[in-house]
Amino acid sequence: MSSPISPACARRDTGPSRRDLLAASSGGLVLAALPGAAFPATQTPLAELIARVTEGATPVRSGIVFDIPQLVENGNSVDVAIGIDSPMTEEDHVRWIHVIAEKNPYPDVARFHLSPRSGRARISATLRLATSQKVAVVAALSRGGYIMSDADIVVTLSACIDGG
Repeated sequence: MSSPISPACARRDTGPSRRDLLAASSGGLVLAALPGAAFPATQTPLAELIARVTEGATPVRSGIVFDIPQLVENGNSVDVAIGIDSPMTEEDHVRWIHVIAEKNPYPDVARFHLSPRSGRARISATLRLATSQKVAVVAALSRGGYIMSDADIVVTLSACIDGG
């Protein structure tokens, strides 16, 4: 003679069990622990990055002296110097200079705001580069328009690979 199952012991199908939830969450932890290289990041092409900065305008390739080494041993410390020949008067000056590294986790590397009180449009900085890539400099002019320059850089020891 079989005994009836008590209502307290009967399994109710109300959703996933604790075991199911534990298995799913531990799988998520394993995926989170994998290095970022396991999930290739979608990269925006340099032309699109420049168009975003210039609000769709096409910059002219002239007027910027962009001094950056073509071969970099360590991507954690890349010295750059940027110069633009401008009178830096109220009517004619450089408004800002923007540096873009297309393969960095965050491609907008730096933006320098200038005014006539800056005296001259010269910037020196140290950048981090994730890997070998093209680096572009875009400048906005007060009289309207944009100018740009770019350079291909070979990096032997990558930086920024942790996403920070």
